[in-house]
Amino acid sequence: MNITQFEDKPLAHYSYTIISDNKMAIVDPSRDPKPYYKLAEKENAKIVAVFETHPHADFVSSHLQIHKETGATIFVSKLVGANYPHKTFDDGDVFNLGSIQFSAINTPGHSPDSITIIAKNNADYAMFSGDTLFIGDVGRPDLREKAGNMKAKREELAKSMYQTMQTKFNDLPDNTIVYPAHGAGSLCGKNLSKDASSTL
Repeated sequence: MNITQFEDKPLAHYSYTIISDNKMAIVDPSRDPKPYYKLAEKENAKIVAVFETHPHADFVSSHLQIHKETGATIFVSKLVGANYPHKTFDDGDVFNLGSIQFSAINTPGHSPDSITIIAKNNADYAMFSGDTLFIGDVGRPDLREKAGNMKAKREELAKSMYQTMQTKFNDLPDNTIVYPAHGAGSLCGKNLSKDASSTL
């Protein structure tokens, strides 16, 4: 798969582009969309989709700007209660980008409305886990008690995170590549690895 990782070092934030058949999808874009536009131009790709794994508390996403400037569809969980143009993307939903099939898994824990996005191309799998699963840690469950459309107590989210880790990824192959939204230095986890990706 043609996956590019972008790092916003001050925030230890990772975003991603995936390209297939001259079409591009973006996952958890940072505030400045210009690097994605530059890559799209270089690869002669049209930006058609933006995936948000959850509402971000630690940075401003450019998903709306990208939608307005390119016409790309924003995909987000129905649990977000988004009041901007979007398509809901939850358990069982599928989106095809050229030869790549994207699907959603609802993965509450860091937030009640988190999704993990699975990309499949033949036998190759990648998962964009947002703030649910990091390399070496899981996302904090204590950031949504007073923020977001869906508020939840940290105890409830901690239980949800346990269930997510125990049950949600069991059907994925062990060689699935995990692409998280944050790396070492982020406040969204405690023991994040310096590695930017890993196998499941």
